[in-house]
Amino acid sequence: MEGIELVELSVGYRKPLLEGLSVHFKEGEFWVIAGPNGVGKSTLVKTVLGIVPPIKGRILIHGKECTYGCDEKRYLSYVPQMESYSRHFPATALDVILSGYFPRLGRFEPISKEQVEKAVAWMELLDLKGLEDKPFRQLSGGQQRKVLIARALVSDPHYIFLDEPTTGVDLKSSRKILKLIDRLHKEKGFGICMVTHDLNSVWEFVDKVILIGYGGKFFAGPKEEILNERLLTEIYQVEVKVVLTEAGPVFLVGDKHL
Repeated sequence: MEGIELVELSVGYRKPLLEGLSVHFKEGEFWVIAGPNGVGKSTLVKTVLGIVPPIKGRILIHGKECTYGCDEKRYLSYVPQMESYSRHFPATALDVILSGYFPRLGRFEPISKEQVEKAVAWMELLDLKGLEDKPFRQLSGGQQRKVLIARALVSDPHYIFLDEPTTGVDLKSSRKILKLIDRLHKEKGFGICMVTHDLNSVWEFVDKVILIGYGGKFFAGPKEEILNERLLTEIYQVEVKVVLTEAGPVFLVGDKHL
C-alpha cells in the first residue's frame, strides 16, 4: 500500500495526548495538523518520524511495519521549529544544507561532489543562489526557513514534515514559504504534512486536516469537512466563526484570525 498509514495510534509522554488516531496519508497529499497549544501536534509528527516512541498503535510506511523503525523511514524528512536551531550556529548556509546527508552517510564517509552539486541545485530552486558561503546566522528569517527546507530535500524524501515553518517571519516571507511548499507539493509530488496555527494562510494549499483538541479529541479528513464552525469551536473551546469570501473561508475568533 502506498503512503503512510496510522492505525489506532496513541502518542504522548508517559500519558497519552492523543489516542486512537487512524488516518492514511497518501503520497502527494498536503496535510495540515492544527489545534491549540499543548495538545500533541508536534508530538504526533515526531512519533511518525520515529523521534518519540508511540504509546500504542501501528505505523505503516508503503505497507511495511514501521512502528518502531524500518528502512522506509528514509523516505521521510523533517523541518523542525526554528527554536530547535541555534541562530548563532557557526556554519554557512551550504554547510547546514549538507548536514541533511549526515544520517545516511557511513562512518567517516565524506560528502561527494555530486551531493554538493545537488545541494547547490536545491539552493537555486529555492531562490537561495549566491548565499552558499553566507553564515546561517546572518540570513533573514525567511531565508533560514528555506535553507532548512533545502536541508530536508537533499535526502530525496517522498514526504516532508514541517513544524510551524512560518512562525516568527513577516507576512510577505510567510507567503513566500507557503507558496514554495505548495510548489514542492504540486510540481515535485512531495507529500506534505505541516503543523500550523494559521488556518487562514494555508486553506488554499491544503487537501486534508488533522484537528487536535484538549483531552485527546481529534477530527481528521478533507478540509471542507473538518474546518467548519462546529468542529473548530469544539476543538478550540472558543466560538469560531467562518466567513465565506471569494478567496475562500476566513476563520475568526472574535475579531482575530485563527
